[in-house]
Amino acid sequence: MTEKLYSADTLARNPSIVAERQRGNGASVVVIGSGIAGLTAAYRLHQAGLRVTVLEAADTVGGRMGDRRSGEIAFNSGARLVYPFGRAFNRLIADLALGDALIPLRKLSARCVTSRGDHLIELMPTARSLLTPGLPMGERLALIAHAMRMRGQRGRVDPDWAISALDVDPAADQLTLADYIRGEIGPHALASLVEPVFRSTRSFNPETLSSLFYRTTVPHLVGEDTVHTLRGGMGLVCHTLAGQLEVRTGARAVSVEHRCEADVVRVAVTLADGATLEADHVVCAVEGSLAGALIRTPQGAEREMLAAVRYNALGVVHYGFAQPLPALMQFASRDLPSRISTFQQMPAAPASGRPLTQLYCQLTPEAVEEAQQRGCTDDIDTLIRAELRARIPDFDRHVVAVVNQWIPRKLPLFAPGYGERLRAFWRWQEDPARASGRPVVYCGDWTSQALLTGACASGERAAAIVLERVASQAKRTIS
Repeated sequence: MTEKLYSADTLARNPSIVAERQRGNGASVVVIGSGIAGLTAAYRLHQAGLRVTVLEAADTVGGRMGDRRSGEIAFNSGARLVYPFGRAFNRLIADLALGDALIPLRKLSARCVTSRGDHLIELMPTARSLLTPGLPMGERLALIAHAMRMRGQRGRVDPDWAISALDVDPAADQLTLADYIRGEIGPHALASLVEPVFRSTRSFNPETLSSLFYRTTVPHLVGEDTVHTLRGGMGLVCHTLAGQLEVRTGARAVSVEHRCEADVVRVAVTLADGATLEADHVVCAVEGSLAGALIRTPQGAEREMLAAVRYNALGVVHYGFAQPLPALMQFASRDLPSRISTFQQMPAAPASGRPLTQLYCQLTPEAVEEAQQRGCTDDIDTLIRAELRARIPDFDRHVVAVVNQWIPRKLPLFAPGYGERLRAFWRWQEDPARASGRPVVYCGDWTSQALLTGACASGERAAAIVLERVASQAKRTIS
């Protein structure tokens, strides 16, 4: 997909829009959702001189890129890391002068615990991956060849757009990640290297996903060693953006309806309190599985796309621990009878707002399903406490705080076939021939990539579509 960026300078070269803006008649836009996708779209539109209002149902901005606190326990609302390859996100960081807030984390790894012992597993693969115990020689050689192929595709795939893999291999969308790795490298690499990472960092089993995410991100990870977190918390970027925009928190949109008067299509957004906002354009930046309930008169392409969006859920228990513990991160292999896929010990860091030692315990995909079936999503501590007692002596005596975190929509599921549907949807959404009758534009990780950088890129692209429509409408008005 060709990347577009419409800045204020680009827009200034269009005299019809400049004239409208000078008269105070810039197009109005309502952005629904204040995650990184919605705020990026709003910021780019605001830069271009449009009148933008952001609506957020929650009491704080950020969505799944934020920070939360319960007593002395600090935790993330979703995203925990920033990958360095996000071009749209990096532009945003530069524009906001937040480069100094990026904290590098180098050579991030975990101990993968299996029924046969444990081994080092790297989030950004290097030659050390060849030392993984149990890999047959044939798979070690295949791993080398695979890494070279991935590295060679770096310039051909965009890590912020999962569907860019279709330009390299149209069959990538039909192949599950599990089948792809078995064919490319072998079953041992799947079980020892790929599967633990996807289960522990993304709460997905590789047989449920297509190969798109892997094939667009790994080329940009091979040979690299650094990811980032943010000084001040993961919510820093969203809060900085919101500080420059008109954002209404606690404002839940319940419907979006097209209205046509004198051949002019506008959009009415109704809120839960009965208030209505009218605008020339709407950017819908909520999770795709929720967007379908908002749009009152969707066209066929919208209805079909929104009906296809699925998310996984995520369950995490955060414990405040009175006893000092060393830093530790473990991933659990699928062959272990454990409900915990990621176990992390984080020593107290009072200067960073973490006065207690904290334990981060993320459920396996199977335990997530179990919590849903048993109806204990608000008390998932009950599922894993016995296991923790066996791990840590006097566990109950040292626990001084417990936070159960349930994220019902953590990451979009790019299942086999989803990529082709999404590519067709973007073509439909960007088609200028239908622009006058479609004032709603969609963005979010479900439209791009299951990463915060992908969500950011989709917000930038949504803004570009709105600005293109504004320019087109201005030209029609003048002529």
